Amino acid sequence: MGDGPPIVLVHGFGVDGTTMLQLARILVKRHRVIVPDLPGFGLHGTDSAPLGIDTYLHALDDLLDRLELPHPVLVGSSMGGAITANFAATRPSVPAGIVLIGPAGIEPPVDSEVFAAAKRDEHLLRIHDLASFERIYALNFTKPPFMPRFLRRVVAAEASRRADDHERILRSLEEVMLAGPDRYRTITCPVEIVWGGDDRIIDPSAIDLWKSALPHAGVTIIENAGHSTMVERPHEVAEVIEKILKA
Repeated sequence: MGDGPPIVLVHGFGVDGTTMLQLARILVKRHRVIVPDLPGFGLHGTDSAPLGIDTYLHALDDLLDRLELPHPVLVGSSMGGAITANFAATRPSVPAGIVLIGPAGIEPPVDSEVFAAAKRDEHLLRIHDLASFERIYALNFTKPPFMPRFLRRVVAAEASRRADDHERILRSLEEVMLAGPDRYRTITCPVEIVWGGDDRIIDPSAIDLWKSALPHAGVTIIENAGHSTMVERPHEVAEVIEKILKA
């Protein structure tokens, strides 16, 4: 969508590119915006391909090559933030800049409810029915956006159908999702980090560790916002992305 400097919006775990559309609608006024579904999510199946971080990095390679996007800005949320950061760390000359929204990729020093459960081998982000979807939906926001109940049922049913595949994907990325800052010290492009001040999925205490790896990164904490900041406060996230494009 759109014309101008290219921006690729990389979604998080358990969702698909539709979670980035509110942000895309703002950016598309001045930029070319690409919103993919990652392998295993949305309309993009895994086709029994091997998983792990390389699957996602190669998928981005393929996307940029096919669309002839030599130096895009990459914006990644949550799991997409970990993928985006690893892409920039292993392909430092490719991105024009990256924006990380409440990123996974470094284990926070303070456990959120989700991380504490994971250490007990409980997966709080697994959707198996409408009730679990509604609990996870509420976890993502300070004030969950309205979603009609019939649509909640549809989304919950689809997520339940793919729960085993999503679990396999998450397990395959566990080492990367809980990595330390050293992994990212090779990133040389401009970096902006955005975090919801009330993030209940990945605790904002991880910011200091990201800054230790990326001392040149800018940091914006959006108060009264949760994990899915690009849904809850898309205009403020768009303003941060514009900083990268002006760098």
